[in-house]
Amino acid sequence: MNILEQIVIQKKNHNKYLIQKIKNNKISNINPKFTNSIKNEIKKGKNALIAEFKRFSPSINKFKNVRNLQEIINEYDLSNCCAISILTDKNFGGSLNDILIAKKITSKPIIRKDFIIDKSQILESKIYKADAILLIAKVLTKKKITELYNYAKKINLDVLIEVENEIEIKKINHIKAELVGINNRNLKKQKIDVNKSINLSKILKDKIIICESGVTDKNIRKIKSQSNINSFLIGGSILNNKNRIDFINKLYQS
Repeated sequence: MNILEQIVIQKKNHNKYLIQKIKNNKISNINPKFTNSIKNEIKKGKNALIAEFKRFSPSINKFKNVRNLQEIINEYDLSNCCAISILTDKNFGGSLNDILIAKKITSKPIIRKDFIIDKSQILESKIYKADAILLIAKVLTKKKITELYNYAKKINLDVLIEVENEIEIKKINHIKAELVGINNRNLKKQKIDVNKSINLSKILKDKIIICESGVTDKNIRKIKSQSNINSFLIGGSILNNKNRIDFINKLYQS
């Protein structure tokens, strides 16, 4: 059993009691700012950067320059990133409380990055004040993606749908999703190839494509020159940098 399969099983077990936990909570009708924040940077001719926070990952025990959430989010707030991604899955050292803490520090929109497989997790995301959620095509059926996407939009959450190959793109062709993320990482094998974004972007039409995983200052120009991509979700290369604000601002201008 690979790490992705293990995580999905964990989520199914978690969802058995999640509905009871959240059923009495009220949700706000505030419109999310995530998609518009990305669009605004594109209109300005800049790179739309989503800076990610995570404490560790299945492939990296600990990011060397990560001390605490508050410090990182404050730096992201001062930088030219247009949005923030927060890993809330425990396999990345995260929790939903990280979003609540971040919301006290920054007004930038936040996407909850997790392995969402049920409506209850989407409602939970709204209660914890996320602006957007991630749906991963690899772990969802075509029918389930549609159901979860429609529910998220119904309760005023933006949605980023992540794909990894042409088969997964076919799962979402019927959905009028504005944002599509291309994950350069093979989730099962944990290997990265940024050419994946370049190649798959040629198939996706009329979408804002967000390049995910393996994006560095060295390859961002290559990706832009060989595709129509100018939106990037970046975690590791930012978190491992000693001067995160300067590094983000450099990527912003690349």
